[in-house]
Amino acid sequence: MPRIPITVMGFRCERCEYEWIPRDFERDPITCPQCRSPYWDRPRERMPYEEFREKVESALTEAAKPLTWTEIRTAKGLPQKFPNNRWVRRLEEDIQMKRERDKGGIIHWQLT
Repeated sequence: MPRIPITVMGFRCERCEYEWIPRDFERDPITCPQCRSPYWDRPRERMPYEEFREKVESALTEAAKPLTWTEIRTAKGLPQKFPNNRWVRRLEEDIQMKRERDKGGIIHWQLT
């Protein structure tokens, strides 16, 4: 019997890189079988710190007044719901940014 190569299409998770052959070829999977992520077919949105710093700095300089995180995020179209704490502390050192909490508990960001 001669041997022949057979190619079968499968799927790869964009989150954990797991590869599998589906049981049902008619429908796309709902979740990844390994990590159970429903976003297996979407790559993560990764933004380098330098780009994040530039966007926050430009938002604060353009506004010329203290802004909340939500105002910065919507003005510059940032994907994060909440900023990375390490990056915020680096911003305080790199661009001399300062955060202050008002009486209502809202944190305002500004350049010093």
